[in-house]
Amino acid sequence: MTRQLFFFVCLLVAGTAPIAVGAQQFAQYSLFWLDPVQFNPAYAGLDNSLSVTASYRAQWTGLDGQPTGQRVSAHLPVYFLSSGFGVEGERDEIGARTMNRFGASWNYQLVRPTAVWSVGLSARYQQMSLNGALLRSTDGLYDEPGVIVHNDDLIPTGTEGAGTLTIAAGLYYQAERLEGGLSVRNLNEGTITYPGLDYQLGRQYHGYLRARFDVLRAWDVSPMLFAVSDGTQHQLSFGGIARYNENIFAGAAYRGYNNATSDAIVLMAGLNLSDKISVAYAYDLTLSELRTVQDGSHEISLKYNLRQRIGAGIPPPVIFNPRTKQ
Repeated sequence: MTRQLFFFVCLLVAGTAPIAVGAQQFAQYSLFWLDPVQFNPAYAGLDNSLSVTASYRAQWTGLDGQPTGQRVSAHLPVYFLSSGFGVEGERDEIGARTMNRFGASWNYQLVRPTAVWSVGLSARYQQMSLNGALLRSTDGLYDEPGVIVHNDDLIPTGTEGAGTLTIAAGLYYQAERLEGGLSVRNLNEGTITYPGLDYQLGRQYHGYLRARFDVLRAWDVSPMLFAVSDGTQHQLSFGGIARYNENIFAGAAYRGYNNATSDAIVLMAGLNLSDKISVAYAYDLTLSELRTVQDGSHEISLKYNLRQRIGAGIPPPVIFNPRTKQ
């Protein structure tokens, strides 16, 4: 059954000793550049006001057991401490596996006349549950409705859950025309332990770079680069967006699946619904072999920015200052 996408990841039917396994451990988002705090805690507060982002992603639609993800984050600058603070929650589902993450980020920001350097840390509690009722073993008995007999002690018949605390760290640079950073998640390489199974949360490294150039009178263009690696396999995304009058945007990006395989072409568009609320949509056109069994991926993101320095009025829009950039 294709529903058991997670089956090959954690279902090891031989032996009774604890087994260490791992897999793609983070949800994949195509509109990552709208909310860099999701992978780099040093970004918290660099939207220069209270910023709240909510995202939903349905990956590989039409495929039974497809990955889906929902996340929300909120962060703001804390000026009197020269820092930023944020909180986040995320739910990532794939087949029988569900991963819930809850965390908080803090950073220290070194402000210069034309740029900000920020270094940050975050702590996340990651809770993973496995619904054994959705799994099937080769020796199981499932003919009678409502009766599940796996004939394998490693596969639960109900839902099993466990969790662990993970740490992330990052460095971020923000100026008027250029921004980017480096970060690492699962710095402490925590382990989620089940009876007979250890789920290893490996480190994941991120690199992000984005520039902005004015083109013609009302247009600006932002090329971007995003790299992810676990130290063995490396995924690279690159592309850009064009924005008209700082309101409507459209763009495209290419994402490689691993060292040798293409994953998708990402088409993006969005607009400002008001001076504080914007919406964006992305469609992934699959390039890998999975294109024959699914209909692409959809993602939507809604972002709110207060556009006001809390207790200090609206930032001036003309002279660039990292603390007052709109």
